[in-house]
Amino acid sequence: MKQWADYLQPNGVLKNKLDITDDEKLHDVEYEFSTQRLKFLEQNDFLLPDGYQLTGKDVTELKRINQFLLGEIYDWAGEYREVDFNKTANGVVTHFHPVMLFGNAEWDIQRQLIDFAQLPADRDVVAEALGNLVTEMNMFHPFREGNGRSLRAFTEVLAWQKGLALTFTQDLQDAYMTASIKDEPKLMADVFRQILTNWQD
Repeated sequence: MKQWADYLQPNGVLKNKLDITDDEKLHDVEYEFSTQRLKFLEQNDFLLPDGYQLTGKDVTELKRINQFLLGEIYDWAGEYREVDFNKTANGVVTHFHPVMLFGNAEWDIQRQLIDFAQLPADRDVVAEALGNLVTEMNMFHPFREGNGRSLRAFTEVLAWQKGLALTFTQDLQDAYMTASIKDEPKLMADVFRQILTNWQD
């Protein structure tokens, strides 16, 4: 099993394929790459370049998405992390699923995805389900980097499955982040009620 330091360069910056040693520059490159790739997915109805059609019906699609978004930057993109970790935001410490419980987390999320696929394409119903799903998947946090972006793409696939799209304003983006930090499914569902719109082909 990897140790925390195995992912890092001596100066603490994540090891990467581009030999970037500055944390801020790496963050900027990550953002640019992942933003372009997410736009590609949206413009191509979530069909990956290798011909795989994302459906939102299989939890392991998260791996495909993470690999697509960050595979040009990290060797381990698309692979679950092998270290436990938590994150502090606005003074709140979030403990994500430990690696030893990944199997349980996958099973539970997969069960919810099966149920989600059976739901009617009703905005309120979908928002409620996404509130629960996204909160749980955020706590899963299976990758060393790119969890938020991978989950955002996967959530767009889930909405698309129901003929819907996610339309964020800055205020709603902030509300989404607040719901994520507070780990509140009801709060997250309220955000989705505001950002779900009809999918435009």
